[in-house]
Amino acid sequence: MTLVGFKKMTIGVFDSTGKIPAANLYVIEGEQNKGATVSAEISGLSKEPSKVYGSNIAYYVSQKGTGDVSATFGLLDLPTEVNDKILGYKTDTNKISFLGEDTEPPYCAILMESEDLNGDTAMLAMFKGKFSRESINLNTTTNEAFEPEAEEYVFSAIANDVEGDAKGQTVAKYVGDEEASITALKEMVFPAAGE
Repeated sequence: MTLVGFKKMTIGVFDSTGKIPAANLYVIEGEQNKGATVSAEISGLSKEPSKVYGSNIAYYVSQKGTGDVSATFGLLDLPTEVNDKILGYKTDTNKISFLGEDTEPPYCAILMESEDLNGDTAMLAMFKGKFSRESINLNTTTNEAFEPEAEEYVFSAIANDVEGDAKGQTVAKYVGDEEASITALKEMVFPAAGE
C-alpha cells in the first residue's frame, strides 16, 4: 500500500472517565492558524522474529503480535491549546502553561487520513496512547523569507481496551470509499465523541 499525502489527522483526548467527548476532538487539516499535517511514520508494526531450533535446524519462527508501536509526526503550527492539552501541560487563568515533575500527558486516540495511488481514501488509526515532544526549538531569523518547519511529536501506542472488534488491537487501517466502513472506523476510534 503506497500512500499519497497526509490530508488530515483527528486527535481525540480521553477525559477522566475514559471517554472522548466531542469537545475533546481536534482536527488538524491545514486550516489557517489551526495547524497542518506534514508527515507521519508508524513503526513497530511487526514483532522481531525469533527462531526456535529443533532437530539441529531452525524449526519455527515466532513472530506473533506487534513490536513497540509508535508514530512520529511532523506537525506544522499546532495551536498552543492543542499542544498543551495532548502533552498534559497545566495552564492557569492567565494562559501560562507549566510543565514539570507532575506533567503527565492524557491518553489520546488518533485517526489519520490519506489516499492510495488509485485515489481511494486511506485511513490509519491508533486506539490509545500518549504524545510526547522532546524539545522546543528557537532559531534566529535571516533576511530570507521565513519558512516554518514541522515540529516533531511522538505517539506511543498501547492496545485498545474497549469492548468490540478492536479490543486488544493497537492499529487499524481501511482503504476504500465505503461510507459505512469509514463511519464504523471513526466510531471505533472515537466511541463517545457523538454523545
